[in-house]
Amino acid sequence: MATEQRRQDTVRRVKEAADIAEIIGEHVTLQRAGANFKGLCPFHAEKTPSFMVSPERGSFHCFGCNEGGDVFSFLMLYHRLSFPEALKQLAARYRIPLAENTLTPQQKEESRKREEIYALNARVAQLYHQYLRQHPAAALARDYLVERGMPEAIIENFQLGYAPESWDFLFKQLNREGWSTELAAEAGLLAAKKSGDGEASRARGYYDRFRNRLIFPIVDLTGRISGFGGRILGEGEPKYLNTPETPVFDKSRTLFGLYQHRDAIRKARSCLLVEGNFDLLALAAHEVNDVAAPLGTALTTEHLRILRGYADEAVLLFDGDAAGLKAAMRSIPLFLAAKLTGRVAILPEGHDPDTFIRQHGQEGLRQLVAGASSLPEFVFAELVAQYGLGVDGKNRIIAELAPIVHSLDDQMLLRTRFIAHFSERLGISSDQFCQSIAHRARTRRPPASSQEKEEIPRLEANEEKILAFLFLHGSYLPDFLEAGLKNIISSPAAGALLELMTDPESDFVRSPENLLSRAEERLKPLVARLLIDGGGFYPDEHREECARQLMSWLRQHERKKTAEQLNREINAAYQSGDQQRLLELMQQKQSLNGLNAHQGQ
Repeated sequence: MATEQRRQDTVRRVKEAADIAEIIGEHVTLQRAGANFKGLCPFHAEKTPSFMVSPERGSFHCFGCNEGGDVFSFLMLYHRLSFPEALKQLAARYRIPLAENTLTPQQKEESRKREEIYALNARVAQLYHQYLRQHPAAALARDYLVERGMPEAIIENFQLGYAPESWDFLFKQLNREGWSTELAAEAGLLAAKKSGDGEASRARGYYDRFRNRLIFPIVDLTGRISGFGGRILGEGEPKYLNTPETPVFDKSRTLFGLYQHRDAIRKARSCLLVEGNFDLLALAAHEVNDVAAPLGTALTTEHLRILRGYADEAVLLFDGDAAGLKAAMRSIPLFLAAKLTGRVAILPEGHDPDTFIRQHGQEGLRQLVAGASSLPEFVFAELVAQYGLGVDGKNRIIAELAPIVHSLDDQMLLRTRFIAHFSERLGISSDQFCQSIAHRARTRRPPASSQEKEEIPRLEANEEKILAFLFLHGSYLPDFLEAGLKNIISSPAAGALLELMTDPESDFVRSPENLLSRAEERLKPLVARLLIDGGGFYPDEHREECARQLMSWLRQHERKKTAEQLNREINAAYQSGDQQRLLELMQQKQSLNGLNAHQGQ
């Protein structure tokens, strides 16, 4: 018990020291809204801010997607951290020592594994970087970087390295240093050799995943190396190879260079998106720093939602070829889903970002970007150029636009605008456009599972009103309990909250925000919403009047329930012919009616 108390005390100290508005403000643009802050939610797409942060309560809540919680919850959601990692990060930031018993055994094991992978990645980045800088066998790699115009500052800032053309360079080096081979395989640095025995195949050792490649350490938004990208030197496939999915690496949520360039992107409120790592480094070498790159894969909605925390728009910088058009087509539904403005800047024929900026410099690139087209307009213009505006051409353009329109089926206003705009551009009616796409195949999206919907805690309207007041003014809890609070609770979520509120260890009366750390994960968004919402419903100057009215309603509700129960018992006594019991119940009802009349109900 003492150990658990010390653990809770440590967590509370870290939470009280953390400035939630400052921490969230590093990833979300926040504006003052009375005592709170508001901004665009980083967890779902929206144009109107519904994401609120309350420094006073140490909580955040999105009224659009229902995500919410405390500062730990935000770091866990945004950075995909475990609780121990979020706790360690904040404790280190605010210089609060963590005792060994702060974490449960399971949390310690999860944290240990992830921390070991991060530590291993940091060491491997050093090894590859040192090899590039010092080893004679890396001369070709150094020459290649000189040929690509990579200055020393870029090589150091991005900690570029070289993996030699060896099957066991890293394997041997890590063994010499005592690193676990299994850990290196789990981190995606080594791959297991397999025998060719079909079902009987088994691992027969390990080999280096990266060989004869320039190495790009990939830094996540926490500033740690989560994985690696490698570009082959000479012939071979694939041209770029990335770390596979690991406990710390998810390429669908990671953009190369975003960590290094986050301040420049936030300042510009715009991000250039290029196709490859070298495209980004070439621009960075010419001091173009508002740029990021997906990791050898197509853009994802997650990429764009993360970007939306830093920028209002993203500009795709493409080579002027068919692949660029296809990438733009694929991107439109993603930009619309993320509600991020997308534009397209096309490089002149024969140029990539590297050759263009060498020839035209930073100013030439800025002029090119300034003339970028909106993403839908670019796609439409390209389709017209490809198919023309004859009858057959229009049909083919509609066929290409159909998947985009279908992707907007749950955003009807945007879908209607999209159809109206492009049907006008095609010279046909909206009805004709809709009829044409109705027969086109649509991409089926899996329906949300019923279990997923059931997991969102719900409150009844009356429960919501009363709990919102109590979360703002916890000292009234004993009075509300006496007035019959428990009898109006009907939903499982409200029942779970009331149980927490009445637990003496929660200290709810003095500090309602303590429930954020005590509530189970599924209830934290609800707790955060109640903590933030109360001030809007119940201004402090009307606290006493609000309390009086709510308790009056509770007592009325209690008497109504009592009257209903009396009526049922009176009926039963009448039916059974129990005159003595009937008389007693009638007297009780008369007293209750007199009480109601006395209190003006």
